[in-house]
Amino acid sequence: MGRHITASASLALVVLAGLGVSACSSNDDTSSATAAAAVPEATVGPPGGDGQTSDSAEAGDTAASPDRLGVEVSGRALATTAGVVVSTPDIRGAVDDTLDSVARNNASVYTADVDIGDERNDGSVDGSGYFVIKVPPGDLEPLIADLGTTVGTVSGRSQDTSDVTDQLVDLEIRIGVERSVIERFRALLDDATAFVDIVDIERVISERTIALEQLLASQRNVENRVELATLTVELQYVAPAAETATAAGDDSITDGWRAGWDVLVGILFTVAFAIAVASPFLITAGLVLVTVWLVGRRRRSHRPAAPTAPHLSERDESLAAPTPER
Repeated sequence: MGRHITASASLALVVLAGLGVSACSSNDDTSSATAAAAVPEATVGPPGGDGQTSDSAEAGDTAASPDRLGVEVSGRALATTAGVVVSTPDIRGAVDDTLDSVARNNASVYTADVDIGDERNDGSVDGSGYFVIKVPPGDLEPLIADLGTTVGTVSGRSQDTSDVTDQLVDLEIRIGVERSVIERFRALLDDATAFVDIVDIERVISERTIALEQLLASQRNVENRVELATLTVELQYVAPAAETATAAGDDSITDGWRAGWDVLVGILFTVAFAIAVASPFLITAGLVLVTVWLVGRRRRSHRPAAPTAPHLSERDESLAAPTPER
C-alpha cells in the first residue's frame, strides 16, 4: 500500500528544496571544501522514510571525484590563451599560408575575419586578417614558430595561462549535489499522492534540472579551455622594404648618365608645364597687343599730310636774295 506524505515528510521536502537552491546559487568561486561539506547534508534520507541511503548518493560521491575529469590530485588543469601579430607585405598569400600552417599543426580555425585589398604598384597586397584558432597546448609553440616562418614576421606576442583546477573540482561537486537532490525529489514524487504535493515536487525537479544543465554547460566550457588552447592571429600589412642605395664606390658612368638624364627630363617637364599654365595669359596678351598695333596703324594712315614749302630753283633763289648796297 502506498505511503502518504506526513508532516515530517513535508518538512523534509522544504529542507531539501532549500539545500538545492543554496547549491545552485553559489558562484563559481566557491571553494571545494565548502561544497564538499554540503554533500553529506544533501544525501541524508528524508524523515519518515525507511532510513536507508539511496544509491544516488554514492553515485554523487563518485561523480565528485576529480579523477573523472582526468585531473590528477597532484596535477593542475591549465587554460592557455595566446595571441600573435604577424607582419607581411602580402595579405592574400598570408591568409593561404595561415590556413596551411593550421592544418599542419593539428589545429582548427574557429573564427576568421579577412579583408584583402588591391595589389599595389610594388606587387604587395594590403588588407588585414584576424583568426581565432584552437590548438592542443602541446602544439601551440610549434604553430607559432610555423607562422613566423611561412606567413611573415612575428612582430608581437602575448600569452596568458590560468589555473582552473579548483573551478573544475567545484563544478563537479556541485553537479553531484544537484543530481543527488533531483534523485531525492523523484523518490518523494513516487510516494506522493496529493495533487498539490505532486505539483510542488515536479516544479522543484524542473528547476533543479535546469540548474544542473547550466552547471554541465559551464563544466564543458572549462574542460574545452583546458583541452584546447586559444590562439588569436592578427595579420598586419607592412610595405615592402625599400632597396638599399648603391654604395658610392659602385656607382658607374651609366648610373651617372641616367641620373643626369632624369634631371634634364625633369627640368624640361617643369618648363613645359610652366608654359602650358601661362599659355592662356600669353595668348590673350598677344591678341591685345596685335589689336592695339592695328588700330594705331590705321589711325596714322588716315591722318592728313603737312603742307610742304615750294621748291625754288637756283635762279629764283638768286633773285630772291637781297642785293648788296652800293
